Formats: sequence, structure tokens, C-alpha cells
Amino acid sequence: MNKGLTVFLGGAGMNGNYQDDMVKALRAAGIANPVYGNYSGWANNIEKPNFFPTYVDSADTLADASAVLFYNQDYNDPIALQLVNTNDCKIEGSRSIFGLVLNSYSGRNARGEDCPQYTIRYELSTPRPTDFSLHNLDIRQLPPSSGQFNFIGYSWGAVIAARSSIYHSIQGKTIDHLVLIGAPINKSLLTAVRTNKRIKKVIVINLTEQGDEIYAGMSDNEIINTVPVMKNQMQVGDIGHFYYAGENPEGSQKRLRLANKLYRAGLR
Repeated sequence: MNKGLTVFLGGAGMNGNYQDDMVKALRAAGIANPVYGNYSGWANNIEKPNFFPTYVDSADTLADASAVLFYNQDYNDPIALQLVNTNDCKIEGSRSIFGLVLNSYSGRNARGEDCPQYTIRYELSTPRPTDFSLHNLDIRQLPPSSGQFNFIGYSWGAVIAARSSIYHSIQGKTIDHLVLIGAPINKSLLTAVRTNKRIKKVIVINLTEQGDEIYAGMSDNEIINTVPVMKNQMQVGDIGHFYYAGENPEGSQKRLRLANKLYRAGLR
């Protein structure tokens, strides 16, 4: 009998060794049947030549990082690119043509800033992937028949964890915990998972105290503006947005502390 399943989805590229270490930390903390999945970019299924495997990994990482803007909304949200933070702003009027939407706003946004009087956003007209099943996450297991069904997503993995949780909820499954770590998601996706009755508990872990500029509920423009900082942090390897991705003994200790924190939050 399949007793419990906790799926961990890592950052862009989903190719770091820290993923296996995160699974070991979850198991050590007492969380049943943890696994890590892979929903990555175009290079995922390419056989990597011995003489330049890192280049394929880098391309895969870049592909995922670029794809964030096309996945980080609710599945039925037509927004493909939102360049201004209009979360909590009141829409006073709207006009659209050829996929471009001109909105007028009033009030203040979620960050306490004056809302822009006008903004233009691009709405995606082509279909986006909607099958975020375990099989498509490269997990050869069925949803658990007993025990908890949990998703833990980190960075790009948080986007996919949120979308997969919604997918499985539509299939009639209950998600006990959805953990979003350093999640570059728009407010529409954050609201969708928080209001979904089949997703019992959403745990948001922003890494702003560690110097990360990514947070759940941000606009695409804010995500784009973090690129220079993200590039510098990635070169260091285990600070800011990459706080839990260090492939060293200190990184292992951070992941173990995170796993214990999640156990205390109710994951089993």
C-alpha cells in the first residue's frame, strides 16, 4: 500500500545534486516517502555528451528560468506578461486589442505603492501545458492511497508544485501541504492555491531575510528586475535565492533544518 508521498521540485534546470540531499533530509526528519521530480526545459531528455554536459545543464536552467513568466499564473489566467505590480489595485476600466490589454487603476498595490493610472499587459492566446501529473513530473508513482500527499517547490519548482497541486485537485485528489520556497509566482497563482478547498495548507517561505528579492505574489517586472542580483548570488552559490541549494556540508545542514521545520509544520 502506498502510504504517503512528498514530492520535492527543485530550481531551474532541476539538475542539482542538492535535490537528492533534500530528499534524504526529509526522510531523516520523519516525512514519509519523499521523492524529487523533474519538470524541466527542452534539454531534459537530451543525452548529454561527455565532453560538454554542463553546457546542456546550463541551457536547461536558462530555459526554465525564462519559462517562469509563462507558468506563474493560475491555469485559467490569460496573463502572460504583467510588467507592473497591480496586486490589490482597483480596475477602473479596460480595453483590449490583439492580445494587448490597457487597464486603468486606482488605489494602492499590495506593496503600499500608488497604483499606476494605466498599464499595458500581454495576454497569451496560445494554449499552455496543463498536464502536471506525477508522470509528467518524472515520478513513477501514483498519488498515495493513504497518508499525506505533499508538494514542496523551490524557485522554479515552486511554480510547478503550485500548478501540479491545482492539477491534482481538479482530478479529485487532496493535497495536504503545498510548500512554496522562494516562489516567483504572480498573485493569481498564489490566490488560486490559497483558495483551493482541496489544498489544505499552503506554506510560503520567502527568503528575503537571506537577501533574496524573489517573493510569492510578485509581478513579472519585479522578477525581470531581479536578474542581475540573481546572477551574482548564483555565482556565490548558497546565499540569497540559492540559500538552500549549496552542495556542501553547510548546505546539507540548512536542508536538514528546513526538513525539521516542515515536520514541525505538520508534514509527515
